[in-house]
Amino acid sequence: MSANITDHADVLRRVYTDISEKLDAQSVARNMFQSNALTLKELQSIQSKHSKPAKAAELLLNIVMNQSANVYCCFLSALKMTDHEHVFHAIVSRSYRGTYDICIGYAICRLVVLVFGVESVLGRTT
Repeated sequence: MSANITDHADVLRRVYTDISEKLDAQSVARNMFQSNALTLKELQSIQSKHSKPAKAAELLLNIVMNQSANVYCCFLSALKMTDHEHVFHAIVSRSYRGTYDICIGYAICRLVVLVFGVESVLGRTT
């Protein structure tokens, strides 16, 4: 996979403040939970902050930063699926090696999800 996907925590740290103000964490978290990228406990923690959207976004970003690159791929996918293209592009445009590398990594993740299912991306078995 691309180096940018491996360095996802660094990329998110660089855009953390900007993204936490633009991200509707509730919808992204629900999508990630449905893809088995978040646990029920993580989803409930984010949902409990519904009256503080910036805090919910910060919590989601912290969770993603501390997870594998596979969860990061699901996060990117969830951004696209929940009409957060502006957030996706903010991440891509500020990545270490530019838009091309991170988009290639995202495209590979999407292909793996489509072909093998999200469980294979996350390394989980049912």
